[in-house]
Amino acid sequence: MQIGWREFIKSRFRKTSKFYSLGIEIGVRDFHVSTLQKVKDKIVWVEQNSFPIENWQTTLKTYVVNNNLANTQCNISISISQYQLLQVDKPPVEDSELNQALQWTIKEQLSSDERFTIDYFDPPAAAVNAEKLNVVAIMTKHILEIRDGILKAGLALNNIGIGELATCNLLAHSDDAIITLNQEEGGQLCLNIVKRNQLFFSRRLRGYENLKSFTQEEIKIGVIDNLSLEIQRSMDYFESQLRQAPVKKVYVYLDTVHQYALAEMLTQIIFIPVEVFIPNVSNETNVPITPSALASLGAAVDNASLIA
Repeated sequence: MQIGWREFIKSRFRKTSKFYSLGIEIGVRDFHVSTLQKVKDKIVWVEQNSFPIENWQTTLKTYVVNNNLANTQCNISISISQYQLLQVDKPPVEDSELNQALQWTIKEQLSSDERFTIDYFDPPAAAVNAEKLNVVAIMTKHILEIRDGILKAGLALNNIGIGELATCNLLAHSDDAIITLNQEEGGQLCLNIVKRNQLFFSRRLRGYENLKSFTQEEIKIGVIDNLSLEIQRSMDYFESQLRQAPVKKVYVYLDTVHQYALAEMLTQIIFIPVEVFIPNVSNETNVPITPSALASLGAAVDNASLIA
């Protein structure tokens, strides 16, 4: 599906939207839409919706029309299951040649005949004697489908990014390192270590996809010890290999109704505060916060482009 020049040019002349921005996360089973509006010089989260991924372009176009969202600035976050995030040695080439050099490096690791679009970002800190790059690889056909779907829906596409970076936007700026543990419904846990809204470290933890079905007692017996061990390993790497000051707090937003009990259990084991995460976004309209909302909301407040 390709968008024509006529469609593209028409989008440039639409009226300015009354909304500040739209964040959309493209997942496997669903896509999630967060809407921000400027109210008396304050950016407010005013709407959150989720829809099945089947025929998402048509659904989105109807949603945009019905809610007068035409020409709203739109940022995309791709679900963590839809791309690969790799850390590789930085090739010994000029910056202008990095992307081309990475194409060959990443192709060997992907083991796929598909065409991939890649981009990279520098980690704020690297392990001793190691110059690294974080590389994102997404199937090119997926990128083109997203681009065309957004423009045909009448939105002003600003950037396409990834879940790990989108959720960093939801934290209050802090010089202290913070761990975030978040999870979409039925998905992997994503463990990030963030400082000053920058992503220092990221891991995906498997084995927690059925967390929603666990009772509080089952979490206590079968989950907490393993999860606390993964957190401790991540903190040890952050301090010893990245030479950073200790993590001061952990935020969780997971696919379970027992989040507060889980946070309390973790606090007692790792001896640092663990809290249920509340995004640092004004929510005067009391939009319900769900795990699946975080990446789309983070995209809505994002002003930086990763892949576009």
